[in-house]
Amino acid sequence: MNPDVAFGLFISTTMFVAGLLTYLYRNRPNHAIGIRIGYTYISEEAWKKANTFAGKALMGLGLLLGVLSFTGNIILLMMAMIIGISLITWRSYVIAKETVELEAISMPAEGEPKPLERIEVKPYLAIQLVLISSYLILLAVSWDRMPEIIAIHFNVQGIADRFEPKSIGAFLIPVGGAVFILGLTYLGRDPVALRIPKGNARIARIILELLTMLQFLLWGAFTYSILYNAYSYSSPTFLDAMVIGSMGIIVVETIRLVKAMR
Repeated sequence: MNPDVAFGLFISTTMFVAGLLTYLYRNRPNHAIGIRIGYTYISEEAWKKANTFAGKALMGLGLLLGVLSFTGNIILLMMAMIIGISLITWRSYVIAKETVELEAISMPAEGEPKPLERIEVKPYLAIQLVLISSYLILLAVSWDRMPEIIAIHFNVQGIADRFEPKSIGAFLIPVGGAVFILGLTYLGRDPVALRIPKGNARIARIILELLTMLQFLLWGAFTYSILYNAYSYSSPTFLDAMVIGSMGIIVVETIRLVKAMR
C-alpha cells in the first residue's frame, strides 16, 4: 500500500475512534474524553449537547478523511483535518456557551449579578498575526530555494535529525500550529472557555502572554528551519539561546501564574 494512503487511513481511523469515544461518553462528564472546556464543566446539559455534536461530527470527519486518503494527497488530507477540527471545536464551544447562558436565564438570580470581565485580546492577536504573516512571506520568498525534503528538527549540536516534505514541514505543521494557538488566544477573551478560575482577569492575561510567547518560539523555530534549508544558515548558538530562553520564559510565567492563582 502507498505510504501516503496508509498514513491517511491511520489519521482517518484515529479521528473516527476519537469521535466514537466522544459520543459514547457524551452523558458522562470526565477529565479524559470529550470536549473539555469551562462551559461543559459548568453544566451537565452543556456537556451532553457539545459532546453529542462533537462525537457525530468527528466520526463524519473521520469518514471524509478516509475517502480523501485514497487520493494520496497529504496536503489535501491535512488541510481538511485542520479545517474540520477547527470548525468542530468552534461549534462545540458555541453550543456549550449558549446552553449555559440559557440555563442561567431560566434560573432565578440570587443577589446582584456580577458579569464576567471580558479580556482584551486584540494586542495579543495582532502580535501573533504579524508573526504568522512574516513567516508566510518568508516561506513564499524561499519556497523555490528549498529542497523537496527539508530538515525540521535539530539536535543540541545543531545537526538536523528529522526530515519532512516541505509541504508538511514548512507549511502544514507551522501554519496548523500557529492557527491553533491563535484560536486559543481568541477564546481567551472569554475566561470561562479556557476554564480560568473565577474568570480571573490577571490569570487570563498571563495565559494569553504564554500563548503569545509560545507563538513567538514556534515562529523562531520554523523560521530557523527555512533559513537552514533555503539559505544554508546554521547556528548552534542560536538554537541554544532558543532552548534556554524558552525554559526561562516558561519558568517565569509559571511562577507568575501560580502566584496569581493563590
